[in-house]
Amino acid sequence: SSRSPDAFKEAQLRTESAASTNAYNNANNNIIIAHDENTSSNSGNNNNSGNKVYADEWSERDKLLFYTLEQFALLSNFTVEHGTEVLRNVLKDAVTLMEPTASLLAHLGNFSDFVARADNVKKLGEDEKVGELYDMVVLFTELVERHNTTALENATTENMYLEMSLKKNGLDKLQVDFLERFLVFSEKFNARVDSYLAKLTAEQRASERKMIEWQRAFNAETDSEKKVEIFAKFFELYA
Repeated sequence: SSRSPDAFKEAQLRTESAASTNAYNNANNNIIIAHDENTSSNSGNNNNSGNKVYADEWSERDKLLFYTLEQFALLSNFTVEHGTEVLRNVLKDAVTLMEPTASLLAHLGNFSDFVARADNVKKLGEDEKVGELYDMVVLFTELVERHNTTALENATTENMYLEMSLKKNGLDKLQVDFLERFLVFSEKFNARVDSYLAKLTAEQRASERKMIEWQRAFNAETDSEKKVEIFAKFFELYA
């Protein structure tokens, strides 16, 4: 199947945007709270103790969403972590430039801001970290897409230099690695969907017609990037 970086960027942006829907926002706190129940590393702030949601109170449908969000958060973390290294190395290479233009310095400043923001993620609490990772993957995709010269009508010298530097420092490999990890995730995720649908009564299956149709389309797609795009639509089932 196709693995072009350009197609990846578009698919990644769509997926991350979809993952930032109301479904994600509504579920996020419940995921983190459930994890905090089993940890001893809490800050001692019990202000939210009355709002804790326990796993046995979730419907099977909700559990499927929470599982999906948690697993996709791991993919987001992978992208941010390795994407930050790509940008960090681009910045190191740029130090050797004799007379960078104001435009190039502005782009490099955006890269530097991203690296600083990524370093700050490690200091956030778990409840803040998940949402921040989603936002940062969207931002990373937008930053590198600005220098995708094949999609630009009037690519500048700065665009061409940064595209070359991004590729030299591992952007293409990151995009391929993401897709490989996504395909591994999608197999496990698909098994979860199968398990959920198999337990439904005929009446319940009728009410989940959209999910059944969505899964049929997801399974039928063999192109990696298009599969990512279809996956993004899963979150719309909870909107």
